[in-house]
Amino acid sequence: MIGKKHMGSPRDEESLLAKYLLGDLTEDEQVQVENRAFADGNYLTTLEAVEADLIDAYVRGELSPAERHRFEQLFLASPSRRRKVDFARALASVAEETKLAQPAVHARRSPWGSLADLFRGWTPALQLTAATMSILCVAGLSWLAVENARVRSHVGTLEAQRRDLQSQETTLRQQLAAEQNRAAALAAQLQKEAGPSGTRPLAIASLVLLPGLSRAESPRERLVLQASAQLARIQIPLEARDDYPRFRVELRTRSGSDVLTQANLPRTRTQAGPAVSIEVPASVLGSGDYELTLKGVAATGAAADIGFYYFSVQKQ
Repeated sequence: MIGKKHMGSPRDEESLLAKYLLGDLTEDEQVQVENRAFADGNYLTTLEAVEADLIDAYVRGELSPAERHRFEQLFLASPSRRRKVDFARALASVAEETKLAQPAVHARRSPWGSLADLFRGWTPALQLTAATMSILCVAGLSWLAVENARVRSHVGTLEAQRRDLQSQETTLRQQLAAEQNRAAALAAQLQKEAGPSGTRPLAIASLVLLPGLSRAESPRERLVLQASAQLARIQIPLEARDDYPRFRVELRTRSGSDVLTQANLPRTRTQAGPAVSIEVPASVLGSGDYELTLKGVAATGAAADIGFYYFSVQKQ
């Protein structure tokens, strides 16, 4: 039985920690235990206590065959944990030797009295071993404290990076809104100027895709096509690292059906910076989700993926 002190009691939290140490939890449950241990010092102390009980149970041979197998396969995979087991085994050996060296005492003694007798009965060699073990224990606890501080610092750094990414996303969305408004105004102006006098102006719908959004992003960018729209102009902003002489765009539905491919596209200048623009006939676009792949084409003709962009089309 694992950790009689903990597992035999109704304290489900300690039972959960023992299962965590033996790798007997789901991935989500493991993540929850680790996150709480990083954030709650008391919880981390409880986890360390359960770990100590588990090690003692293993050294004393109190684990079931299945538990012993998981302990040896998973728990002992860590070098630091193997050192803890070696320490516990050595300490148990010293205690057993001392017990055998002492005469039988039938009178009931207090725990403190028994402990004093234990130390007084040790030989110099045993005392040296105990001192060495104590130093190793202190060193191990110091290492755990330093490692815990390092992990907390790393978590703080990740949190700061997450806030920076959120700030960058907010800025990109603001730029996107400004660019879409500018594109809409430009499209309206082009409609007025398109074609000779007396002809019907060309109806154009515009969309600027925001870099950095994933397939799972919600809500995704949306292209609204009015019934009168004849053309959809899609603009993809470029980053400084996208230094290619030509570009290629592949457009497909979310299910993977090809819609169109445009190659040999040049870099254009916009108020928001460099970009690649394509024009898609409105007749080939149905309502639904789309994936656009932007590739950079080197002077040698080799193509490299730059990014994947996701948007939806709504026809009215």
